[in-house]
Amino acid sequence: MTATFVISILFGLVCGQVMSFCVPTEYTMYVDRRECAYCLTINTTICAGYCMTRDINGKLFLPKFALSQDVCTYGDFIYRTVEIPGCPHHVAPYFSYPVAVSCKCGRCNTDYSDCTHDTIKTNYCIKPQKSYLMGLPV
Repeated sequence: MTATFVISILFGLVCGQVMSFCVPTEYTMYVDRRECAYCLTINTTICAGYCMTRDINGKLFLPKFALSQDVCTYGDFIYRTVEIPGCPHHVAPYFSYPVAVSCKCGRCNTDYSDCTHDTIKTNYCIKPQKSYLMGLPV
């Protein structure tokens, strides 16, 4: 093997370890309260993508905290609050949701993230929709 080929392989392995594809990604969610007349369509950003991980062969000999795999999670985020239209006076019409500002590969923090991989089965509206524009917070 030539030195150039070996250096190219090493460079590719190093870049593959450093570069991840964990980035803020556009996401549309639907907020529906039973008591309110409308469903709110919100365009936001969530963290999604690929994080480099390794399967450790010595799983039986390591403590559980050492077996955690990295996931694509929030680096920085802000909360926005919107008002769901058409709610009666006795129902709080406000809904807060996180907006990903930056993302990172790391351990999943259950304080503010759902660390399971369940599909959202009801990510749609069954009532008339109203859109929320991100530049106009309530």
